[in-house]
Amino acid sequence: MRVVLEFSGDKELRLPIQYNHIVQGFIYNSMTDGDFSAFMHDEGFKYGKRQFKLFTYSRLEGEFRLLKREDKILLKPPFKLTVSSPIDEFIYDISQNIFKKDYCVFNNQTFKLNSINIENPPVFREKARIKFLSPVVTYSTIEDKGVRYTYYYSPWHENFSDILLKNLLKKYEVIYGEEVEDPYFKLYPIGDENMKYQKVMKYKNTVIKGWMGIYDVECSPDLLKVAYYSGLGAKNSQGFGCFEIL
Repeated sequence: MRVVLEFSGDKELRLPIQYNHIVQGFIYNSMTDGDFSAFMHDEGFKYGKRQFKLFTYSRLEGEFRLLKREDKILLKPPFKLTVSSPIDEFIYDISQNIFKKDYCVFNNQTFKLNSINIENPPVFREKARIKFLSPVVTYSTIEDKGVRYTYYYSPWHENFSDILLKNLLKKYEVIYGEEVEDPYFKLYPIGDENMKYQKVMKYKNTVIKGWMGIYDVECSPDLLKVAYYSGLGAKNSQGFGCFEIL
């Protein structure tokens, strides 16, 4: 399920440029069920040693301006936030709670809920063109001469789609309790590699490299559905991998 929230207010929303953790905190704080909130925040859904929170969200969408010297971003209301998850209970919980509030708080600033829209599900086909609403992240942890480091892949890297597929297969099994039949996933960048689509971000002092842009995908429809609702790639609950189908 996917919900689009639109907020209004009299003043611009002032945030640090690296604001993913603030939006994530807003989402967790919007849950009414304390036990479920704690489970989603602290544990998530387990796959071996891995944990999946099974939700993702967009960047805040609206007219904005950057104050680079102050490391701030100012968003002019109205602005939107898309939150997506294959766990319907999660979307229902935050939607109902936000709807009941007199106002919503972002970084100690108050805004009113202008509208709330539970989106109709798209048709999931074997081919689609997608646009990322938050950067897609794909990485490996590599050890070289006893030193471990994180290597972030570009969508133009030959291993990019394979890593996305392995991640999707785990999410599918966590959600449905079985393996998908005839799994396939391939992402095709449109055009040559352009660094303007790379976003180097920080989440709680951890540097993360992701990619925005528009891409073509060929995949199993069931896997496209999992990607659409839970996010494509890694670090989805930190605000990465949310996309729309064009």
